[in-house]
Amino acid sequence: MKVAYLCADPGIPVFGHKGASIHIQEVLRALLAQGMTITLFAQRLGGPVPAEFQEINIEPLPPLSANTHREERARQALEANSWVTEQLALTGPYDVIYERYSLWSHAGMTFARKAGITGILEVNAPLIEEQRKYRQLPLEQEAEQTLRQVLTNADTIIAVSPGVKTWLENFPESGNKIHVVANGVDPARYPARKAVRNNPAVIGFVGSLKPWHGVQTLVEAFHLLHQRGRPVRLSIVGDGPEYLQLRTQLTQYGLLSFCHFTGAVDHLNVPTLLAAMDIAVAPYPQLAGFYFSPLKIYEYMAARLPVITTRVGHLPEVVSEGKTGLLVPPDDALALCIAIEHLLDDVPLCQQLGDAGRQQVEQNQSWQSITALIWRLAGLK
Repeated sequence: MKVAYLCADPGIPVFGHKGASIHIQEVLRALLAQGMTITLFAQRLGGPVPAEFQEINIEPLPPLSANTHREERARQALEANSWVTEQLALTGPYDVIYERYSLWSHAGMTFARKAGITGILEVNAPLIEEQRKYRQLPLEQEAEQTLRQVLTNADTIIAVSPGVKTWLENFPESGNKIHVVANGVDPARYPARKAVRNNPAVIGFVGSLKPWHGVQTLVEAFHLLHQRGRPVRLSIVGDGPEYLQLRTQLTQYGLLSFCHFTGAVDHLNVPTLLAAMDIAVAPYPQLAGFYFSPLKIYEYMAARLPVITTRVGHLPEVVSEGKTGLLVPPDDALALCIAIEHLLDDVPLCQQLGDAGRQQVEQNQSWQSITALIWRLAGLK
């Protein structure tokens, strides 16, 4: 089967280390393992093509000017649709066009519809709302027209979470084509953990250091643990705009020496870093319209770590209270501290939660099973 995979988002380095980058790489890897022939259309590669992806045909999109106004860059992105259309015709024919939704790209789904090819649209976030809230949204009318166009032309729409599905349902063009398919993990990358706990225990977080990941609440809970006589250590894997603030906060608490910041890491190193932890936390704050499908939680589970996350959005459906992890209220450092203490005092429970989480991702969340499900939903298998 010949597949065109399209990612026109300039914010995603396809072969980089961001969560979105890892998602793309894992989907490509799973499709290759299933014998697909892939042509990748991408705005930003983010570095050399790794050896395992050398067999993919790479078609870089026309670059966007770095020194122009946001509106001009948006217009350049819209103009690139003509180039993508031409290249799809030249490099085809294709059996499937798989497009990761981005603000200004509609060529993939439009071409698929006109050519009678199966078009799969993957939507990972309510990008229009996200852009309005956290950045700037130029050409707002064109952005909405682009979204309505891809929704109309897609045969199958994959939403990575119930929150994304709810947003898409605001647009009648989605019809009854939306299916929720969460993110996944490759369990084989995560070996069995050691049976002996670290002394002192290590509490861990993996992800970008941004406000919507709630790491500040974790640091506050960490402070409370030390105040209550629990000399635990903290491992923060990742980097981001909140790094300096978090470091300052730990310094003020006199706890910087108990914390290790790894900075940005190659995703291939994440399993080893998780293996050095004892308890893993995903402390999401209260967010209206929560739409994340957190890779980190599936990675924690694959590593057989007991997970603590917050009762936000659909997360209680991802982490089953008392079975695969513990749930706490968002933005509540004391509740998080008490949950961590509970796990510190019950090593058998930690083992039980970790084993159950591992079993869950092996059965339901491997990237092979995720991509196979998407293909079935699209009527391709």
